[in-house]
Amino acid sequence: MLPLIACLLATQVPVGQPPRLRTSLSNGAIVQVERMPNANSLSVQLFVASRNTPETPATNGRRHLLEHLVARGTHGDLDQRLESVGAFLNAHTLRDATQFEVTLPAGQLKLGLAALQETMHMPEVTQDVIKHEAIVLGQESALREPEDKLSAAAWSAAYGDDGLDAFGNLDVIRSTTPADLVELHRRMYIGSNLVISIAGDVDLDAATKLAADILKVIPAGETRLPSSRKSATSAEVTLPGSGEARGAAVPGFLSPKSAWVLAAGLSVAATIPNCFVTYTPTSRNGLVIVGQTDGNRIGSAFDSAKANELVAHGRRLARRWVERQLQDPTAVASLRGMLLVQSLGLKPEVMLENIDAMQPYQFEEGLDAFRHGAGVIVGGTR
Repeated sequence: MLPLIACLLATQVPVGQPPRLRTSLSNGAIVQVERMPNANSLSVQLFVASRNTPETPATNGRRHLLEHLVARGTHGDLDQRLESVGAFLNAHTLRDATQFEVTLPAGQLKLGLAALQETMHMPEVTQDVIKHEAIVLGQESALREPEDKLSAAAWSAAYGDDGLDAFGNLDVIRSTTPADLVELHRRMYIGSNLVISIAGDVDLDAATKLAADILKVIPAGETRLPSSRKSATSAEVTLPGSGEARGAAVPGFLSPKSAWVLAAGLSVAATIPNCFVTYTPTSRNGLVIVGQTDGNRIGSAFDSAKANELVAHGRRLARRWVERQLQDPTAVASLRGMLLVQSLGLKPEVMLENIDAMQPYQFEEGLDAFRHGAGVIVGGTR
């Protein structure tokens, strides 16, 4: 009997790992690992929630300033050291989180995690350092794309102080002190605000342990629930320059209406040359924006859109929008990390279910959200 058992054990195929593993640590931090066999690249990302540091007109821009400073790393040259080995660092300040993204060759997980660990430390900052970085941010502001300006205007019109541009106010940035940044860092970098999201050809258990070792030493800190964003206001605003945008208010990412509005926006945008659509997944009230930087066809396109003609195409486009973000390591780590840093219940699969369940009358409701009297209209002045 023993030889038979030995033979059976020898011929069994090892059970493969599941596609992903999510781990919550005792201090509230989260590690998310997505296994993508044979992926040529690896993405390692850190998300820092903004729930403990809601921006006001008096503080708008400090998170962006801090992002620039910590992204330099311990020695001020983190991006250069990564690029020397074929890796790249990108950092973004968003309304609901700050994101640090390291893209590396496959097999370089430890290097990526070490880079993220550097971005978690508060560097030595002087008033001269702030002055210099404010100049850099001013140059960055001057180079912002028209799409960014149209989107920022739509958010401000819809939500007022609850829709402040995450880029920040340059006057606030210039007046920030080192003490302001130390206090901001202390409030941001607590366990319950942190998510490390990894995607690539990695072992789930090994990657989780390495990331958890970095996060578990961070104090839990005092956590506050994210404040609800007020209901959007329908408005019309003008913006220097050309172009046009329509913004439609949506509830949180899990709401079926968010899927309807996204599908409607994508379907109409597909009929207009050089049109863009922006939507950042959020657990709070948000905005889907359809814009055109060199024309003014947006309003007429929505006014003439017929739900029965566009619903099938809109459903396909919305599904593709989600699925595209689940196909490569950088996009996967970004989407899942951005959702998790806001709520454990936010998953892209829920959006796909809502898209598939969408009925024509619900798609029509999505179109209506962009139309005059419901949505936000941003128009250029020339």
